[in-house]
Amino acid sequence: MSSLILGPQKLFGLLELDLQGTVIFSKLEGDEKLAIAADLVGRNFFSEVATFLNVAEFRQHFESFENNPHSGSSSFMFNCDYEDSAVPVKVLLARLREDTKYPGSVLVYIKKADQCSSMAGSVR
Repeated sequence: MSSLILGPQKLFGLLELDLQGTVIFSKLEGDEKLAIAADLVGRNFFSEVATFLNVAEFRQHFESFENNPHSGSSSFMFNCDYEDSAVPVKVLLARLREDTKYPGSVLVYIKKADQCSSMAGSVR
């Protein structure tokens, strides 16, 4: 299960993950979350960062994208199940780099579904 790094806060924003799920960069949206975001670097998104209960299902989406090298980007709708409610989000995944320090990384952008008009043209 995920630890309580973010406590009961909902998770929205921009993260860069390596192919094992380790956070390389983060910029979370919200009030105090931006200050907390720096503490996420080096932690595993799936076991230490994600605060929603169905993180295993989210990881399946990530791994499916990771295992399809012909896809440069993908987006999907997802319900993040928290203890107090389910929050519909839109997730954008995009390949970022291939270099010796980070042989592969994925941009993960999580946005509330009701705020997705700016993402309407995203690649599916």
